[in-house]
Amino acid sequence: MESSSSLNVPSPSAEIPPGLEMLQKEHEEKTLKIKELKKQIEWTKLRLDKKKTEIPKEKLETFKALTEKYDTMREEYNAMLAEKTKEQNK
Repeated sequence: MESSSSLNVPSPSAEIPPGLEMLQKEHEEKTLKIKELKKQIEWTKLRLDKKKTEIPKEKLETFKALTEKYDTMREEYNAMLAEKTKEQNK
């Protein structure tokens, strides 16, 4: 049988060449940066989705308030018109 050294498998005690170590460290840093950016993207998406739902709610609330104000003014107008009509019919 062949020994493990003939299989080109480095032993745990073998030193990693400085260039390879530097590349591994750079790879790890970039991987961490990618993970962080993915988290930021996901957070931004969630924030935008939340804003999309908040804006229609605000518009709906504004619409409801304006509708109520319109209804109140219409009722006042109709009451005044009815009163004026009564006075004219006397």
